Amino acid sequence: MQTTLNELLAFRHDGVINRYKRDFPADAARAEDLFTDLMTFFWASKKHELERLSNPDIENLDFTFIMDEEMLEIDKMWHIFLLYTKDYMDFCEKYFGEFLHHLPDVVPNRKITPFDVEMNLQKFLSYVFDNLGEDFVRRWFRLSSQEAEAV
Repeated sequence: MQTTLNELLAFRHDGVINRYKRDFPADAARAEDLFTDLMTFFWASKKHELERLSNPDIENLDFTFIMDEEMLEIDKMWHIFLLYTKDYMDFCEKYFGEFLHHLPDVVPNRKITPFDVEMNLQKFLSYVFDNLGEDFVRRWFRLSSQEAEAV
């Protein structure tokens, strides 16, 4: 891997964070944390990819590292970062040595059973817990402010 998590967490892009605050004022107070979550997602996703490639027979690594629907706020931050195309490209090259593509439909074109979805999520959560801790599992799988107001 090109970078450590601490190096990645030291990266900030004020333009992205401020744009998120402007575009999503209900979640503006969480913008800094969401940017941190995005950086952490990038790092963990790349870590998983490299581990899976070097250990193809390990069952616990046999899952798709996804941006789950419950992580929508983090995905919104990624979308904003993508608007800063040159900065995003430079960031990817510096920290990962390659462009990190945003793939909205990472699930292959095949029939997927609820069991498949559940197993993928279970392995994903387990991986996040083991590599990042319970705090990140809780942060990534919480209600957005709009959802919390609706409840």
